[in-house]
Amino acid sequence: MEKKDKKKVTLRVWKEFDLGEIEKHLIVVGELSGECFFCRQLGIDVRQGRCPNCGTEFKYMGFRRKVNGKDIVRFKRECPQMIFIEFEDFKKNVSRERAKKLLLRD
Repeated sequence: MEKKDKKKVTLRVWKEFDLGEIEKHLIVVGELSGECFFCRQLGIDVRQGRCPNCGTEFKYMGFRRKVNGKDIVRFKRECPQMIFIEFEDFKKNVSRERAKKLLLRD
């Protein structure tokens, strides 16, 4: 009996993350290059793996623009260690947390 090859696909999933952990290790990808979310350094090649300014190790990648499956496959090939996050969800949660801190300040 011949063994069938299992086709790998990319699926979006929901998982709880520590927001602070993501903030410390996130590269945000724009049209041509990335930005370190921690120190705001611009112009980073996403394949570097670390911020050249602050030394942050990138574990998470978010996208400023909508990406398609082809883009994800390419980025996954270039940066297999990255966890891709939905940047819009991340921004909403960061904003919510900052608003709470501002409103609950003594």
